[in-house]
Amino acid sequence: MFVRCSNSRVIPMLDRKVLVIHLVCFLFACLISLNAQQRLDVPGMGLARATVAFARGTDALTVNPANILTSDTSTTIRFTVMPVGVMVGSSVFSIKDINYYFGGDGTIDSGGHWNPRYLAPAERDKFVQMVDKGIIASQTETMPIGIVINFPNFGAVGFSIINSLQMQLRFPENFSKVFDGYGGKEPLDLSGGLYNVLHFSSYGLTYAQSIRAANVYQDFLNSVNIGLTVKYIRGYSMQGIDASNTAKITPFVPEGWDSTYDWAVDLRYKAQQAGNLQQQLRVGNFTGFGGTTAGTGIGMDMGFWGALTKPDSMGRQASFAFSLLDIGSITWDKGTETYNADVRDTIKGLAQLTDERIDRLKGVARTASFSTLLPMRFRVGFALPLGSPFLDIPITVMADYTQGLVTAGINTTIPRLGVGFQFGEKGILGRIGFQAGGIEGMGVSAGIGSNWEIINFDISAGSVRALLGYASAHLFDYSVGLKFRLPVNKLSFF
Repeated sequence: MFVRCSNSRVIPMLDRKVLVIHLVCFLFACLISLNAQQRLDVPGMGLARATVAFARGTDALTVNPANILTSDTSTTIRFTVMPVGVMVGSSVFSIKDINYYFGGDGTIDSGGHWNPRYLAPAERDKFVQMVDKGIIASQTETMPIGIVINFPNFGAVGFSIINSLQMQLRFPENFSKVFDGYGGKEPLDLSGGLYNVLHFSSYGLTYAQSIRAANVYQDFLNSVNIGLTVKYIRGYSMQGIDASNTAKITPFVPEGWDSTYDWAVDLRYKAQQAGNLQQQLRVGNFTGFGGTTAGTGIGMDMGFWGALTKPDSMGRQASFAFSLLDIGSITWDKGTETYNADVRDTIKGLAQLTDERIDRLKGVARTASFSTLLPMRFRVGFALPLGSPFLDIPITVMADYTQGLVTAGINTTIPRLGVGFQFGEKGILGRIGFQAGGIEGMGVSAGIGSNWEIINFDISAGSVRALLGYASAHLFDYSVGLKFRLPVNKLSFF
């Protein structure tokens, strides 16, 4: 965090307050000393990610493996060329705030690092009002390879390489008191803080099959698709502190506030670190072929799609679907580290913070292999064609509910709801979506794309406010992709 506070106000017992603040900052530093939703469904970003029942072909590789099947009646190859998705956002800070408070002062020191920004009292007070329970998150994803081959009467097979870097930081409750001049006279409880960083590549093989519904069920389901993806995971780095960590200070203040008071310190945390994040942040490591492997694992995606109606004149069907994504874990190498602390101590003046006592507060470091869960989540939704109610433009409406099951990387257990509308079915397509919940909170997304025979493009913005240049926007969220469709019977070498 590139923030420093300066205070020009005259405060009684200033030296003692500074010592208390140093103690609080040290305790929180113990918790963050490991310094450091899929964004590749590009049409889905413009549709508020409400595409678990709507995505098709390569777009479905990260959303619902059952939907890699398409309506092609002959063998067809579909592939995508390096789609990229980038998100930086916060539940409390605007894009302008993030750049100002955490981007340094715009200068670089002799070592090539950003210099921190020093806050005046008024700037500090504004920052203090925002930090408690605030979340900052970022994600970058690329898909160097994404290919789907549809075989009539056999199903569809897909292969993908996906690279993902995710970060989530949640400030603990009462953290604002540290910046607001905590004097040590009242108890302080820093709890609920969370820090996750996860950088990995996955190499997935997907198979999907269509099943005609039995006659007895055709009144409810015209057909169903089921799909499964099995993924090999290469982990590059992870850093994690879960929300159960706490740092408490309880003062024992005698009458008169003299030098005889003590602080009872209760510090509990578990932190884990694997790999070297700084060394892995190279462009070449987002191709799936670079980087140093710090851990490996196996993951799975499972999906279901059901058609509720027969295809209309444009091939569209009312449908519902669900998927369970990123089931699995990464086992990190034996050289990785776990830090544990469960310390209860009494400190009489900060002069008693000897090296031995500081080591106790740091906790016990253990070097051994450990496993972390992938960012597992459940999605369920529907898609409904509405005909052409507006200027003869066909419209499809869709909705999606996402429930995170694990807090890992950018994944959160806060439920998320998205509703999207696509305008058009062939040629140029327009998209708009409305979302609520998750890390993003309330927002409007939009995008454009195409549906032509061979080559198609998609461009989406997860936040219309940011796209329009509003400095108050809380989310910088964009993705872009290029897709190809090649009927095999039109290729000269077949």
